[in-house]
Amino acid sequence: MIRFALVCANGHEFESWFASNESYGFQIANKLVSCPFCNGTEIAKAVMAPAVARADRAPSIKPVEAPKQNVALLGEADRGLREMARELNRKIVAATVDVGTEFAREARRIHDGEAPERPIRGQTSAEEARALLDEGVAIMPMPAPPEDLG
Repeated sequence: MIRFALVCANGHEFESWFASNESYGFQIANKLVSCPFCNGTEIAKAVMAPAVARADRAPSIKPVEAPKQNVALLGEADRGLREMARELNRKIVAATVDVGTEFAREARRIHDGEAPERPIRGQTSAEEARALLDEGVAIMPMPAPPEDLG
């Protein structure tokens, strides 16, 4: 996992974690990262002070197995952001139809005018999501709330 200091076009600074540089590049290029203050999607890396290990101080974070998906790690001070994410998830679930693993197929059918336009949600692979974006299908990731992942 890599932590980046980020800044939006409006000058708001924030941090986020990414699985890799490639993950950061993909998410920024596809406007999947937004500013938590203004929701802007014009995001760039900000100047960040390097972390320097000190022998006289024990590490404050215990090592954990790296997640297998792209995630943001928010500290306890960001409790409000987590609750906003949970509320957004609840609203998306309430306003969409779950098409399960048929998401990519159904999104293409809607995009191509073969199925009625309606808000849908479901699961698909990262490769399939990239292909949908490349085809001009407007999708966005909908991460599950943290308590639903375990």
